[in-house]
Amino acid sequence: MSKIIRAEKNENYTVLDQGFLKDRRLSWKAKGILAHMLSKPDDWYFRIDELMKHATDGDRSFRSGLNELKNYGYVERFPVYVDHKIVKWETIVYEVPPKLLLEKVQEGNHNPTSIDQGNAALLNTDFKLNTELQNTDKKDIVEFSIPYKEIINFLNEKAGTSYRHNSKNTRKLIKARFQEGFTEDDFQTVIIKKVVSWQDDPKMSKFLRPETLFGTKFESYLNEKVGEQHAKYSGNQTTAQFTDGIHF
Repeated sequence: MSKIIRAEKNENYTVLDQGFLKDRRLSWKAKGILAHMLSKPDDWYFRIDELMKHATDGDRSFRSGLNELKNYGYVERFPVYVDHKIVKWETIVYEVPPKLLLEKVQEGNHNPTSIDQGNAALLNTDFKLNTELQNTDKKDIVEFSIPYKEIINFLNEKAGTSYRHNSKNTRKLIKARFQEGFTEDDFQTVIIKKVVSWQDDPKMSKFLRPETLFGTKFESYLNEKVGEQHAKYSGNQTTAQFTDGIHF
């Protein structure tokens, strides 16, 4: 026999929809991150460094969980521009992800009625329906939600290059980094940092390419400090400020 001892809820409690807790696509880690985020006020400003203070997970572990939430539509991030410059990043947290038309995820059923089959045409085409993912390995599932095109377009825009997002080797590198828990925002941060550092250096500008940026040194590039005197990139009227890594 099991028994749950509950606390009296007069204060300091949060009411949550059970849908994400029963979503078997998410790890317990991802569910915990989302529960914590949903416990905050609606206008809360989220930062990675602040969020990580509330648990024992390291940087890689936390990013992996956050990446799950982004992949399945629970979290979205987008830049805010002022005079063609990125001044900050905004975060939207969904208790019920609209992109997946999540209505109800039944516990213990890997093929839930969470996605309205009659509205399948409304789904983002980068995602497969649950019925198609039943026998797919978890490492392969991320393939359908990796923003290859967006990442390469961002690189081409900032570095003035013309790489293709469907290149086999490029996709292999991007996928490898996603499987390590990195996110699209991490790719954009690396791209901007290296454009700032290498764009005006004739010897280094040739390395503004996927095989260099997205290879085994990716994490080192991500955590590089870029001094304030080098933090402005004017080639595409874009300004990026970096102090100690990613700002969330």
